[in-house]
Amino acid sequence: MLTSYNSILTFNKIKLFGLCLIVLAFSCEDADYDLDNPYDPTNMDLDPPALFFHPPEVSTSLGESISVEVYGLKLDSSAGAHFDIRYDWGSVTVDSVVPGPFFTGLNDPMEIIVDEQGILDVFIYFLPDVNSDQSQSGTWSIATVYFSTISKGESELLFGPNTTLRDANNELVTINEYGSGYINVE
Repeated sequence: MLTSYNSILTFNKIKLFGLCLIVLAFSCEDADYDLDNPYDPTNMDLDPPALFFHPPEVSTSLGESISVEVYGLKLDSSAGAHFDIRYDWGSVTVDSVVPGPFFTGLNDPMEIIVDEQGILDVFIYFLPDVNSDQSQSGTWSIATVYFSTISKGESELLFGPNTTLRDANNELVTINEYGSGYINVE
């Protein structure tokens, strides 16, 4: 009788082990997701390295404050930037500009902002440091621009011809494409 009980116990253990293997085999399938978020940089149909506004379109009301990020897509190593941003100064006004994580290093980036009737010039660069290489590359938020809406209508955000990025040796960084943005005030 003792052998018979051991045989039944062994058979039940093998059955339980086999059932666990079957459950484990069927539970290891990869999830199937549609990765079609239109705000994902890889879905924006831009030829990298590129600059764009995120989000590319903002709908808001009169008298509201909004923010738009200046983003870099697969940028080469950069140590400084000049953004020549064009906007409709009859629809929105610039409140402030804040550097993003792209220019985060051993010291805080220096920024200079000049806003004149629809042309926003933003200069952001690493402060020189002889002990380290102050430059970044990749896909990051470079700066956030805060706007206030002052009239109804649409304001297109464009990068002007003076927009440039420079590396640590003060050489121009190639930008293949510039995305535009829109602010719709209702």
